[in-house]
Amino acid sequence: MSDSILRKIVDEIEEYKPGKNPDTQGVIKLASNENPFGPSPKALKAIEKETKNLQIYPDQKATILRDALSKKYGLNKDFFIIGNGSDDIMQIIGATFLSPQEEVIIPEKTFSVYSLIAKIFDGKIVISKLKSNEIDLDDITSKITNKTKIIFIANPNNPTGTIFTKDKFESFLKKIPEKILLVIDEAYAEFVESTDYPDTIEQIKQGGPNLIALRTFSKFYGLAGLRVGYGVGAKELISPMMKVKMPFNVSRLAQAGAVAALNDLFFLEKTYQNNIAGKKFLYAGLDALGVNYKKTESNFIFVDVQQDADPLFLKLMAEKVIIRPLTSFGFPKAIRISIGTPEQNNKLLEALKNLI
Repeated sequence: MSDSILRKIVDEIEEYKPGKNPDTQGVIKLASNENPFGPSPKALKAIEKETKNLQIYPDQKATILRDALSKKYGLNKDFFIIGNGSDDIMQIIGATFLSPQEEVIIPEKTFSVYSLIAKIFDGKIVISKLKSNEIDLDDITSKITNKTKIIFIANPNNPTGTIFTKDKFESFLKKIPEKILLVIDEAYAEFVESTDYPDTIEQIKQGGPNLIALRTFSKFYGLAGLRVGYGVGAKELISPMMKVKMPFNVSRLAQAGAVAALNDLFFLEKTYQNNIAGKKFLYAGLDALGVNYKKTESNFIFVDVQQDADPLFLKLMAEKVIIRPLTSFGFPKAIRISIGTPEQNNKLLEALKNLI
């Protein structure tokens, strides 16, 4: 293709590499942190009911879903924007707030979409170092300059599953200049057990700094295939984002399914308790194997396997178990294991016994 057609930045962008999907019968996928129980039964019913309206465009503002979120969090619906997955919200953030050559601070070895957004909108990426493989808020603060525009942070972090505490976050917020937008990706927030987890929604209620929290229905709610996520922030931030987003960006099925999933309390409690039990089971199994891992506040476990992760991935594939090698994240000797059902977790450990 002619150089005059392609934007120069496109040559620097690597195509996103998702976790591998199973392509044969009997394979279990513990790679992409999906809900092992599938979608909420109430969501499935709502989706089926909505299929009769597929000839009609979806609600441009996703009003019913924003109303449901408003009720859940005690915030006006104008504090919410709905996207085709939370990565859609990230792209809207880039289009709304980031000008060419403004700086975007991103921790190293984290979710790659943050860097992708910065590159798409010609931002300058500034990398913050991890400390003991955890996000270092002090290091992020040290990277702030008069050119900094956006800071992207995942909490819990992907792929380590670790969090920063409430006190550390509140101290960090006081150091962020008003002209900087802080984006906290909380894709795994619903799995967190710690009582020391920061309440970003409360910070937004209190009219704190320029802060947007991102959540998704892909993980805890089991709707990864529908693509629906949301951002929470002050009206002054959300209103311009609503102007920039593409029309009808969230399908009728996604909106209906998300509202139903949000209210399926029995299913959500089942998911939460399974994750707690699964963590304990996998911790015990990994301890027995003598491998190092990070205790997690998410639905996945970061495991240091002390060998090249890519060959191990292929060996586990031969055992009909799919995990995520973390070479692409910058951890060539680590894997990420999604917490599955008891049967899936057991099959994984049995497969690992012969390989580690």
